[in-house]
Amino acid sequence: MRNADGGVRNKRISSSLKFAVLILSIVCLPQIGHAETAQQPKIIFEPNTPGPGDIMVVTVKNVVGQVEGKFGDKKIYFNPAKESVKAVVGIDLLTKPGDYILELSVNGAALTHTVKVTKKKYPLQKLTLPKGMVELSPENEARVEREQKEIYALWPNETERDWSGDFVNPRPGKISTEFGVRRIINNIPKSSHSGVDVEAEEGDEVRAPNNGIAVLTDNLFYSGNSIFLDHGQGIYTMFFHLSKILVTPGQAVKKGDVIGFVGATGRATGAHLHWGARVQGARVDPLELIHLKLE
Repeated sequence: MRNADGGVRNKRISSSLKFAVLILSIVCLPQIGHAETAQQPKIIFEPNTPGPGDIMVVTVKNVVGQVEGKFGDKKIYFNPAKESVKAVVGIDLLTKPGDYILELSVNGAALTHTVKVTKKKYPLQKLTLPKGMVELSPENEARVEREQKEIYALWPNETERDWSGDFVNPRPGKISTEFGVRRIINNIPKSSHSGVDVEAEEGDEVRAPNNGIAVLTDNLFYSGNSIFLDHGQGIYTMFFHLSKILVTPGQAVKKGDVIGFVGATGRATGAHLHWGARVQGARVDPLELIHLKLE
């Protein structure tokens, strides 16, 4: 009986050992098909509800592959930033309040986001100017039309990125006329002010707000001595009423380079700097551009 009992005990011990080995084997097996799931992309829109003339920054975190985007029919450009990629989206000054679709491709997945553009009220300004500056002769009308065609052909061309880091103020000073001001000149409604006017003295330096290429420099009817800089990826800045231009078309400039001097050329009643910005062709407040944190 002892041999029989011992046999039973041995069988039970053997079975227990086999079971323990089986459990250990299961615990130690590699977890095939259960690798740690990659983090989902996180997308941030700032501001979340932009207004006409604003610049919206789209930040995408947890990026694995390439990020692409479109706002309406215009491409937006994503650039590396700290632990993310960022793109700027221009909301044109004349954009009507409503919902607009922004398309994204993130980590191979197609996503859409509804951008809710809110109403933004700009002040009204009434001016009185010499009749010849407001009511144009046929010759001047033809000149203005030629010049506008030349300017509109500049954007939103998809050129290589030249800008680097944050944009800087080209001419610090008090803003005498803000962006978006609705103008009535000699009792005639005119286009809204699509830049900012900075108080300055004749001959004050004007500097490039970022790296870029001078794509147009000319004396134009309304804006006088003018410089247009292409910073790449649909970002342009422009500087009007200069007394002197120091750059030529095709010339590369670096952030902070002196590109011209303040003046009162063109349709101007006194020395000041008018400077403006376009982002993917959209007329935006240039002060928004220098407030961005793009890196």
